[in-house]
This record gives sequence, C-alpha cells and structure tokens, in this order.
Amino acid sequence: MDHDGFDDRFFQRGLKLSHLRLLVLFATLGQVRLVAQRLHVSQPAVSKQIAELEAGVGAPVLQRVGNRLQFTAVGEALLRRAREVLLQLEQARHDVHALSRGISGSIAVGVVTTVLPVVGPEFTMRLKRRAPSVELRFQQGTSDVLYPLLAAGELDLVFSRMPPPAQAAGLVGQALFEDPMVPVCGRDNPLAARRSLTVEDLRGMTWILPPPRSPTLAVLHAWLQAHGLDVPAGCVESTVLAFNQQLMQRYPFLALMPRSLAEQAAHEGALCVLSLPGASFLPKVWLFRNASSANLPRHGW
Repeated sequence: MDHDGFDDRFFQRGLKLSHLRLLVLFATLGQVRLVAQRLHVSQPAVSKQIAELEAGVGAPVLQRVGNRLQFTAVGEALLRRAREVLLQLEQARHDVHALSRGISGSIAVGVVTTVLPVVGPEFTMRLKRRAPSVELRFQQGTSDVLYPLLAAGELDLVFSRMPPPAQAAGLVGQALFEDPMVPVCGRDNPLAARRSLTVEDLRGMTWILPPPRSPTLAVLHAWLQAHGLDVPAGCVESTVLAFNQQLMQRYPFLALMPRSLAEQAAHEGALCVLSLPGASFLPKVWLFRNASSANLPRHGW
C-alpha cells in the first residue's frame, strides 16, 4: 500500500466481479435500497461491499450530495472500467455460446453508410473468430430501406442510427454505443482557423449531403432551419467517406461524419471537427435482428 492509501494488491486479488456489478447497478438504479432489492440482499450487505471497495482503492467511490449518493471522480473512473469488464465477460459468454452452436451458413447484414466503417471491420473479425465458415454479405442502404428487408427475412441483421418504426413486428435489438454525427471541414476551410464559432457562421457554406430520406439529412435540415439557415445551392450528394474527405481537403465543403472517424481524421491532420453548440446528431448506433432468423443464435449479436 502506498502513502495515499492506494493498495495495488487489491486490484490483483481483492477486487471482485461483485464489486463491479454493484457499481453498474448503482449507476442504473441510483439507490442502495433498490440495488439491494435487485441483488436480493440486505442494504447493510450492499454498504459492506461499497466499504470494501473504497478501502481497497483508498478513496471514496460514492459521496452524499444533498439527499442523494453520487459517484466521486474515482467512482466514475471505476464505473467506466466496470462496464467495459462486464461487457467483455458478456461477449465471452456469447462467443462460447456461438461456438457451441456451430454457426454456419451465410449471414446478410444491412448497414447504413455512416455506420459501416465504424462497425463493419470489427464485426467481421469477431464473426470470423467465432465461425470461420460463415459467409458474410453486407448491404448498404438507408434505414427506411433496410428495416423492411430485415422484417421480410432478406437480411439477418441491421446496423443503423435509427431504431425501426414501432409497427415493425418481429425485430429485436438494442443500442450498442454512442458515436454521433458531427460537422467537419478541411484544414484549409476558413472555419477551421476560427476559435469560436456560431451556427450563423455556416450561412452560405456548401455541404456534402447524405442521400434523400436518410435520417442524417433530415436532422441536418431540421437543425439548420431551427437556426434560420438553409442548405444553399451547389451542394454535393455523396456517401463515400474517403471521397468526401478528399473533397473537403480541396474545397470549402462542410459535411457530417461519425465522431470516431472525424476525430481520427483530425488527429491525422486531414480534417477539422467544428465545435458548434447542439451540432451532434443521431448519437446512438443500433443493432437489430430478425427474431425468426435461423442463421443467428438467440442472443449475442
């Protein structure tokens, strides 16, 4: 144990999965009483585990603010890692389940263009590790096209930035993670050198636009119109991200890109992410499957 109470041995031998699950449950439920009910234990038992965790890390993980308990900075850091660890464990369970099922055949995956480069490579690698003999087919499209194909059984999975319409029967899934669409421009764009931007600074700027009827285009139009702006003449419609990046490097276009890709391009010096209030769209990436698909296990996709 070092001078500030931190005990490295606790992370090697004392930290338990029950501690991590407790943190995630508390973040969800917000009260010791509700956590105890969910775990079917007493409130003192929950408090004891919290005390064990705090003693091991040498710092409080929860603090009382008014009538509520809230995470400290240490608690927030532990919570983030706890979620990652539990997610990996759940993924391991899914991997074993998939391997035991001996998945084979082919899987048809529908993906909206702004999600494909974010999830496509990792999804492919995970699938190949689980079931090398599976044939994989990707189909790009907008959500309004992909979800009917999923409902009709022509696709097994859909990755999208929008959940299916409420009336779509037989589709099950969940939000996977957050990776919102954000505005970007080339490094030579006049806006890239501005330290402070407002929405009004976008007036008259030309855009690289997503296709008609896409949710991304709809939210962009709505956001601009809410600020008294409109898309000017001279815009380009393109969903090819590599091509869009080249255009922005040569001409003062604006575009929307997934934040993960935009930040990577900014780090490489290719693009600039514009910091504008409220300019973050369609944050969640969703995965839905057809519950009747014979190609997939019941869980884990």
